[in-house]
Amino acid sequence: MIRHFLLIIFCLTTISLFSQNESAIWYFGYNAGLDFNTGDDPSVLLNGQLITKEGCATISDANGSLLFYTDGRTVWDRQHQVMPNGEGLLGHSSSTESALIIPKPGNSNSYYIFTIDKPSYFLTEDEPIDGVNYSEVDMTLNNGLGDVVDTQKNIHLITYDVNNATQSEYKSSEKITAVTHSDGSAVWVITHFRNKFYAFLVDYTGVVDTPVVSSVQQMVEPRINEEGANVTAIGYLKVSPDGEKIAIAHSSTNLGSPRNGTKKSGKVLLYDFNNATGVVSNQKNVISNTYPYGVEFSPNSELLYVTTSVFDEDDLFVTSYLYQYQTEAANVEATQQTVNSSSNVAGALQLAINGKIYRAGYPVFGEGEYLSVINNPNGIGSACNYSHNSLFLEGKTAQLGLPPFIQSIFLYTFDYEFTCLGDTTHFFITSEEPYDTVEWNFGDGQTSTNEEAYHFYDQPGTYTATLTLSINGVEYDPMVKQINISEAPNVMQNTYDLVQCDSYDNDPNDGIATFNLALANGPLTFNTSEAIQVYYYHSEAEAIADEHNSNALNNVYENQYQGEILYAKVYKANTQCFNIASIRLETTQSVDLNSFELETCDLDNSGIAEFDLNNAVENIVNTLNLPTNVNVTFHETQQDAAIGINAVPLNYTSSSTSLYIRAESDNVCYGGGVLELIVKDFPLIDDQTINVCPSEFPIIIDSGLSNSDVSNFNYLWNTNDTTNQIYINEPGIYNLTIIDPALNCEKHITVTVNQIETAQVESIVINDYDVTINLIATIGDFVFSLDDPNGIYQPSNVFTNVEAGSHTVYIKDLFNCNISSETFNIIGFPKYFTPNNDGRHDTWNIKGLDPNDYPDITIYIFNRYGKLLKAFNPNTSNGWDGLLHGKLLTPDDYWYYLKLPEGKEYRGHFSLKI
Repeated sequence: MIRHFLLIIFCLTTISLFSQNESAIWYFGYNAGLDFNTGDDPSVLLNGQLITKEGCATISDANGSLLFYTDGRTVWDRQHQVMPNGEGLLGHSSSTESALIIPKPGNSNSYYIFTIDKPSYFLTEDEPIDGVNYSEVDMTLNNGLGDVVDTQKNIHLITYDVNNATQSEYKSSEKITAVTHSDGSAVWVITHFRNKFYAFLVDYTGVVDTPVVSSVQQMVEPRINEEGANVTAIGYLKVSPDGEKIAIAHSSTNLGSPRNGTKKSGKVLLYDFNNATGVVSNQKNVISNTYPYGVEFSPNSELLYVTTSVFDEDDLFVTSYLYQYQTEAANVEATQQTVNSSSNVAGALQLAINGKIYRAGYPVFGEGEYLSVINNPNGIGSACNYSHNSLFLEGKTAQLGLPPFIQSIFLYTFDYEFTCLGDTTHFFITSEEPYDTVEWNFGDGQTSTNEEAYHFYDQPGTYTATLTLSINGVEYDPMVKQINISEAPNVMQNTYDLVQCDSYDNDPNDGIATFNLALANGPLTFNTSEAIQVYYYHSEAEAIADEHNSNALNNVYENQYQGEILYAKVYKANTQCFNIASIRLETTQSVDLNSFELETCDLDNSGIAEFDLNNAVENIVNTLNLPTNVNVTFHETQQDAAIGINAVPLNYTSSSTSLYIRAESDNVCYGGGVLELIVKDFPLIDDQTINVCPSEFPIIIDSGLSNSDVSNFNYLWNTNDTTNQIYINEPGIYNLTIIDPALNCEKHITVTVNQIETAQVESIVINDYDVTINLIATIGDFVFSLDDPNGIYQPSNVFTNVEAGSHTVYIKDLFNCNISSETFNIIGFPKYFTPNNDGRHDTWNIKGLDPNDYPDITIYIFNRYGKLLKAFNPNTSNGWDGLLHGKLLTPDDYWYYLKLPEGKEYRGHFSLKI
């Protein structure tokens, strides 16, 4: 029997252009998180991936379901995975307000992440300070999980004088906030640097990069402390929910320690803000001579809360304070009331959708395991009902920062619910303030003066609804919201059969298998191109009752019995409009694909190789004669194969392993099994270099394989030879391809054959009695011997302490191919002589010249006054005997001069001793 489903359309919670639910989820600190969907008090989340000291931002959809979060550098999606293009944003986790997320007006799938870098001095040389930038996230990308748009990433915004070197270096402070424009649609994003506020408009066209610039009285120049931090950049910036006030915390306003002694220069200032023009004006002092950090307004915008820290003269933390001020007072500073003092350092303050303000911070010598809470922030003084360290984070820790939001989402104006086509939309005022009259305009020509209005829209589309209040006889500007009336997705009314192979468990006949429920999403919605979100449940009633889809089944699901029925809750993306459809989980016996192997070669002996899985696909299809519409994929785990996810690429690099086979047709499992991947060792062979004597040619060269391996391979040389060994007649480079014919894989080696050349002497350098032999560059390794061709050879080309005389150096290569020789002379000039007729050193003469090379040379002897005493040919004379005119000269130093025919000259002196 075919069961027919009725089309069911539901809408459960409030939706608006900038819904309070967008701030329903917070992630901050060290893996800490809160969920405000659960009622007046948030539940603690333990799945956050953030690790940040300060800046962070989170955004949820209009239903309060998480979309993504960031520390200003990295973006995580709702499944807590880094978005594919979600790294490398230009914020900084130690920037006070590193990031702020703004939905793009008029586009429920686009969001802007504004980031602010930490303007620290020590980063300027290696990492230039990046200032204020924004990136766009498109939630239709990455299968509906969202991704940063590559062409809209890190778009720079100018918040400084580009002609000023210092301003261009630091670019910004660490402050950013946002509030809705007076038109109720656009958003002002506001930041501050030096004495200027920069208000950037974000409207349906995108980010307007020309800001409204407001100059104010207080100048706060960049100032660097001894740790390299720009101390004047630190502290929060917040705009009031009603869009009329701005508060700014300057941790310091001048050079020097921002904390100690008389140099405490931090202050909090309050300004007026015109949310129609973006202009900031009318500076008022709130607190001075302190170290402020967090600021926040009460929901009614009438009170301002500030956190400050106090340090002693040694720059050690003493205490922190939480103060309250009345924003409408003529002298705001005089309204200060101390709400709390504690040992927690001053941290962020953030208003939440439950109307409470949460305070971060941590003990100086402890962990920030708690948040503190201002339970009634509209109450003056103790009526604010402050509760210190009252929210336990269940093992996660807060640091200094909390996620900021568009401040106007906390202003209680009006809201609405039931915006699916066919519903009657309910409009109601959320403000607690009294009013005289009410006028609703629903944007389709219909109006109402009822305090709570109900209106039926008969067509889908976007309608501009306005609420005009008269208070104390004065008619206020209309409050505007865009109402999106959406149709629920068209879904299959018959039950869809989702079929899975019963082949991935121990019993292939029990009707139990693991299903990927997401494979039914397309067929259930007729493969619509419209963005959808699908959740599965055991019963229709359970699906309808689960408002936040927190109890939905995991998409990887093991059926409880054959033919089990599940119910799909199919939303139009980012709405609460859904239909209910059903699926039946069926299992079939599958084709056995178990007995397949694929081998490939390990060419580099690493144990890892690249497999061409196309070969395995072809083998499986041909062996089993599978139909042409069957698609074969391979997976690293059995579960991935069972549910058809994470298929490996067909060019797959791995060691020997097992892959799981999935064969499917139109998303229906056809069969399963295992493919064994085998990495076959390829013999370890390397390039070769062979040195050969000229007389040895021809020679045999080969692959280098062992005899047992030679017959297992084919060969191709660049000489066109196809054998393992070849004869060569000359030196050169020989390339060989070694082919495994069974696996059709190959390895390439090069055999370089060098002919050993005869050594040729380029020069012989003689320095005193040390001799260096320099060769002309030739191929080969050479050794050297002095005066004996059969003697001991040395690898060094330097000989030391060589005696004067004629010498021959012999040079040969290590293979004994050739020996060459070269003769040289070392001239010896004696340092002294003793002409005393004792038969020893009786005359002075030089040694080492070959008479055959230098037959006619003359050496000249002089006294210290330059008088020539003797001239003689050292080849034909015994030398000088110390006599002049037959008389022995007195002991003294005498000088010589010798000039060789090639022009080389020698000068020196020697001693005559008795």
